[in-house]
Amino acid sequence: MSRGSTNLIASAAAVAILLGLSVTDVAAGTFDDELLQDQLSTHGSAGFFVKFDSEADVEAATQLSNRIDRATAVYELKVAHAASSQQGVRAYLDDLGVAYEVLWINNSLFIPSGDFELAATLADMDGVAYLRANHEVPLDLPVARYGAPSDVDAVEWGVAKINADDVWGMGHTGEGVVVANIDTGVRWTHEALQSSYRGGPGDHDYNWYDPTGFFPDAPGDNDGHGTHTMGTMVGGDGLGPFSNDIGVAPDAMWIAAKGCETNSCSDIALIKSAQFIACPHDRLGNNPDCSKIPDIVNNSWGGSGGNPWYESYVRSWIQMGILPVFSIGNAGSNCNTAGSPGDYRLSFGVGSTTSSDVLSSFSSKGPGVFRPLKPDIVAPGSSVRSSYRSSDTSYAILSGTSMAAPHIAGAAALLLSADPSLRLIEIYRALTRTTDQGLGNPPGPDECGGRHYTQYPNAIYGFGQVDVLAAINWLP
Repeated sequence: MSRGSTNLIASAAAVAILLGLSVTDVAAGTFDDELLQDQLSTHGSAGFFVKFDSEADVEAATQLSNRIDRATAVYELKVAHAASSQQGVRAYLDDLGVAYEVLWINNSLFIPSGDFELAATLADMDGVAYLRANHEVPLDLPVARYGAPSDVDAVEWGVAKINADDVWGMGHTGEGVVVANIDTGVRWTHEALQSSYRGGPGDHDYNWYDPTGFFPDAPGDNDGHGTHTMGTMVGGDGLGPFSNDIGVAPDAMWIAAKGCETNSCSDIALIKSAQFIACPHDRLGNNPDCSKIPDIVNNSWGGSGGNPWYESYVRSWIQMGILPVFSIGNAGSNCNTAGSPGDYRLSFGVGSTTSSDVLSSFSSKGPGVFRPLKPDIVAPGSSVRSSYRSSDTSYAILSGTSMAAPHIAGAAALLLSADPSLRLIEIYRALTRTTDQGLGNPPGPDECGGRHYTQYPNAIYGFGQVDVLAAINWLP
């Protein structure tokens, strides 16, 4: 028995005494989540997830050539599997009159409020793998924040650094591509973003979802982080008359989900946002329509490495043909600091560089827990100017891997606009096989995981710094 299990049973015993139960009544249904134990011990009840031990078999569905048919089939199989595998537990909860939410993307239930006795019983029921508290995950918060002038007649340095403006000159500006973010929200009326929003006045269903309840009717942003990352993906109009060329793929369209209440993100808001990205629905969470899926989803949130909880989100997006881009974290400059979900094998994990082509001092490094080669790639992330939430004409300069990741999401949108038939693996290969590998000596260790930073790929720069022009030219 592990020390954690011993402590768990001790905690169970203490709570059992308070509830008038014997230790033997609850020991069989113990659960290994210290946060949930603490919440139940302190408050007597808590919200928690019931994670089931099986997943839907969607292999045949992923072979469908039509992307919408594939996404719809994967969604339907996952929903059906959740209904079947959760049947006994749902019936038990229904008999008790306990409220719950069905979460198909990772075959789980969320119980908004339950006591220790209920939790212990559920943990011991057939088909249940484990229980998990409603944890909070931090945003990869900017390490520096500055005000910025509202009118700059220039292409932003990060956009130019990855040669996105040269790709615009070839006629590829993101047209026909839909990007999304899970973040703090988006100020949709911002001058640099309104024209690229897939919705519009009175047209927010399938384009916006806020499970946190801050902005239920239309996109909004109470932090600024999400508006900034969206601006780097699609802000402005490229070669058009607008003076603020802040976005990599200005003619791509965007949708968004508010998965982060403020500067942190609850697990329940993140998972409901993940489901919206996988199969968008109306603002109330009803009437899903998988034909509305985005092509790319940017995520600038995450915690410490080695956390597998979010893997099912990433896997589902991949199965449905959605490219998942994640910032790798701001825990640098030591090795072994890559965060989850950016360290997942299937995540496109992004580190940050400066305008001098050196790793930003804050940028996390590998090796990753789930795959040694992390980050996968790096992009401009220090002192990035983009749209902000304060007003429809406000801008801010932020630094962080949160600012680097949307450069990669925008670059992927440019590739898809050049060739809509590209598969996800082809996008990944195009971006990682054509990088700038002349990057400078990084702060902190210059060798992580046994490979020097000048030997590519490595656990500091990944495959190198993105060059979207080279990637476009690499395509057949």
